[in-house]
Amino acid sequence: MKITLTGINFVFGNGYDQDFTAVNLNFTSSGTGMTFNLSGYVEVSKEQYLAATTPDAMKGLIKQEVLNKLQESEAE
Repeated sequence: MKITLTGINFVFGNGYDQDFTAVNLNFTSSGTGMTFNLSGYVEVSKEQYLAATTPDAMKGLIKQEVLNKLQESEAE
């Protein structure tokens, strides 16, 4: 699966006069051979974002969050 990070938006859950509380990572992705497309954003914590110091690490966060959401929807 190819993931392209298309944007980073900071979430100010405590107001703009405070530090950011989370980050929305915007992305597009496609399967091998263009078998599927997926796009949107995932919200990650401030700590996760700060620990992911490279674009590849952020793509890893996106992949993990998408997998978590898919597993949650199967459990419902």
